[in-house]
Amino acid sequence: MSGGSPAEQSPEPPSTGEPPQAPARRWVPRVLTPDSVEAVNVVELADEFARTRGEPHAGPADRLAAGVIVLGEALATEDCALVAAWLHSAPADVRGPVLSALLAAEPPREVLTDLAAEHAGRARIALLRCEIADLVSGSQVSEPVPLTSHPWGADEAEEARSLLAEAAAELVPERVDLLLRTATCFGVDLPPDRFAAERFAGWWASHPEAGLDPAAWPCGDELVALLRQTLGERLKHSDVVLTAVNEHWWPLLRHTATDPFEPLDAAVISAAVRAKGDARREIVDLFADRLRDPDLPDTPEAVLAALFSAAPPTVDELHRLIGALPATAITESIAQRAFSVLSKAKVTARHLDLLRVLSHHLCADQRELWSEDGRVRSWVAAFSRGAEVGSLDEVSERVLRARLPEVVTALLAAEPRAAVRAIVSAGQVLQRLLMRELPSVWNDERAEESRRDRAVAVAFVLAWSDTATADVRTAYDRELERWARSGRRADHRRISKLLRVSAADHAAGWHEWLQEIVKTPAEPERASRKWWQRRR
Repeated sequence: MSGGSPAEQSPEPPSTGEPPQAPARRWVPRVLTPDSVEAVNVVELADEFARTRGEPHAGPADRLAAGVIVLGEALATEDCALVAAWLHSAPADVRGPVLSALLAAEPPREVLTDLAAEHAGRARIALLRCEIADLVSGSQVSEPVPLTSHPWGADEAEEARSLLAEAAAELVPERVDLLLRTATCFGVDLPPDRFAAERFAGWWASHPEAGLDPAAWPCGDELVALLRQTLGERLKHSDVVLTAVNEHWWPLLRHTATDPFEPLDAAVISAAVRAKGDARREIVDLFADRLRDPDLPDTPEAVLAALFSAAPPTVDELHRLIGALPATAITESIAQRAFSVLSKAKVTARHLDLLRVLSHHLCADQRELWSEDGRVRSWVAAFSRGAEVGSLDEVSERVLRARLPEVVTALLAAEPRAAVRAIVSAGQVLQRLLMRELPSVWNDERAEESRRDRAVAVAFVLAWSDTATADVRTAYDRELERWARSGRRADHRRISKLLRVSAADHAAGWHEWLQEIVKTPAEPERASRKWWQRRR
């Protein structure tokens, strides 16, 4: 059977007058050859693939795959999409040779991308070669799309690294970013020592406007370190770099800027503070924590100079930083820096707290504030212990206002009669401040209910007191009546319970006052005022 002409070995099928279909053109000549047994094996294997999927007849993809496996046939490029789809449900033991045939057929990019998404190794190497070829040729490339996670084999990973490193040597620096992002998408680790990283870092340092994101690179931290090194060297010789740090580089470098003695770090720290917001808060918090650590070599002067060379500190920031220091570490220069800020700032509780920290460096005016603050704090401490307290008339309103939240908290922790007795003893300044402070407490919906109730009870007892002035009665009259008319009976009952604990006559007066309001709802202000006048 080995002899005979080609025409005898491959006779033409009889003509039916209609053009043969593609499968017929492919398979009929093979069945009619002396090696038809292998062709029959192909058909049978194709049918077996179909049955495995639960289908009655083999399709074109089944026959193409069977031809690869049985006959070792090559695939045409136009067959690649069909066979690639077939691979998704192919038996595991035949995928290898079919995939090899697919890759050898130089499939279109979209087919290769589909293969690489599911099959690691050779498919991904083939796609990576295509991506690299586009980058090196200068073609316009789209944003790399991350592939699903598949572990590389050791040999394949090394091959991928070599391909990327060779490409990096050929690329102009501005396209290295795309190459590195491609490496990340393919899950390839590319250490800086495998490519011209210094050349890229030098270009990057000269192009801050490029807006590159090192988080998208497999070696981002190492390249940022190279960038820092390059900028640090250039900063020694050019003020242009300082401008670039202030305008561009500080957001990228702020999480690595920890040394206030290093000029580049100091510039980054200063820029972060000037930017305000979260960046400023985080950098101040960082150095406040560092100043508490006795093992770190930072000096407070260097820290404050780095932080606030471009923007002045706030009182709160100074308190956080200087308050972290032992008294022996607070030098005269640190104190003077703080005083220059305090002299322009409103007196607040934090302001007064900072004066206490700086007590060994105070001048006369500051010492007077410090002394007044001491009297207020002593008054609050004594009242909280249940001791009798005296006047606060010698304390300026600005100091008393700064400590008012602490005073109010102490007063509301006591029973109303004791609180009112202390308020009367404290004098007119505190009473005047409480006219606004107590209503703000009971109108604060975020405050605890018990705190709001106590504020109402204290205000009522103050207005009830024989020592209350007309101004006091008028102020609380309006605010208490507004509260009473907008509240519920349950609110009124809670106040009544508080007042019964304080004194029976207070509770009786409360009920009488509420009834007076209820009787004349059309003229609430007049009704309440008449009641207070009769009470007077």
